[in-house]
Amino acid sequence: MEDWLQEIWRVREEEIYPQIFGPLPDKVLPLPVESILAILGERPIDPRWLRYAVIEIEPNKNRPDWVYVTDALSSPWNVKDESELGPDPDAMSGMGFEMMFRTNQRAGWAVDILHRLMAYQIGVAYDILKGRLFNYGSWMPINGPISHDYPNTPVRGVLMTRPLDVQSQFKLRSGKVDLLQIVGITGQELAYMLQAGPDALVGLLYDQKAAPVTNPARTSIKLPANYQLSAELAKRF
Repeated sequence: MEDWLQEIWRVREEEIYPQIFGPLPDKVLPLPVESILAILGERPIDPRWLRYAVIEIEPNKNRPDWVYVTDALSSPWNVKDESELGPDPDAMSGMGFEMMFRTNQRAGWAVDILHRLMAYQIGVAYDILKGRLFNYGSWMPINGPISHDYPNTPVRGVLMTRPLDVQSQFKLRSGKVDLLQIVGITGQELAYMLQAGPDALVGLLYDQKAAPVTNPARTSIKLPANYQLSAELAKRF
């Protein structure tokens, strides 16, 4: 890896992340080849993809919950030389975001979902899959329970939200980075959001303690009215 790219990586892992989340562990959880192939299909693996990872951060003085945050989505892999890093104050670094999950206990399922979402976004960024890069308000069904320890849970999708109790954006030499906080949602909640908008749902999720920490065992929150998903979407929830 080029020295300038390594320095951007170092700043994110050794300065910014510890400031936001507290002490980081020595090891990360790399994106497995199996996860890449499961999402993208059989194809040659770009060595850069194997540098994407999830960092598992245990509870500390910064917060009582477990945090799972991605690493390297914001690395400027598309920049070939340091001289290409322009002065644009609104430029986004890499894909422009990193994602995080928060849970009440250690959660291998959070790692699995983040790995899958990373593989999907790689597919979008490299024009392998159709879709859009995530942003605040993006959502996605996960085609099954959010945790296989709770096969009957209605929490079968995810919503990308703006963190309310940690900084939602940081800056690297290569540009700005949004921090997307992922919250698990149910089909009923998605149906409500599609009518009322993400902000309305996020407010209810926080009010009823379903955010920012995701509990895979919870039921749907109380909603102002009964909304229904389309038949096509309902199949994925």
